[in-house]
Amino acid sequence: MYTRKLRCMDALKELNIPKEDFVIYGSAPMVLRGLKEKNNDLDVLVRDSLWDKLSVKYPNNVNGDYIDINGVSFTHTDKNFLGDIDEVIKNSDIIDGYHILSILETKRWKEKVGGERHLADVKKIDEYLAKVERIYLKCICIKYNIMRRIRWVL
Repeated sequence: MYTRKLRCMDALKELNIPKEDFVIYGSAPMVLRGLKEKNNDLDVLVRDSLWDKLSVKYPNNVNGDYIDINGVSFTHTDKNFLGDIDEVIKNSDIIDGYHILSILETKRWKEKVGGERHLADVKKIDEYLAKVERIYLKCICIKYNIMRRIRWVL
């Protein structure tokens, strides 16, 4: 299970909330791809319906636009940066059954949020994407050469 790498993941699991109603974002997508060593908390964007349930069940944990429960930070307002929650969830990566913000969307979000820490993360993501692209192109070249040899033999 890849999500075991994430700090506070056990706390999220214990809440037993529907996985289709939230997406994990922030530093977690980078941790899962080996771009960061650890996350300090777990940022979770939730649908309004889940936000309403959590705010009723945990009223003492509500802090403005966030509900903090054992290191898990729920919000429903970051959609200003991320876009429509339904689209965000639909386009997310699924890892161990959890919706995780894609690395491209993580980059976009960090660029919009700004700040030294997030912009340093953007640089790491750019380096990662360049590496992935080089590997992809190398695989295509290998496939092309194999196909050429097969045709020659046939």
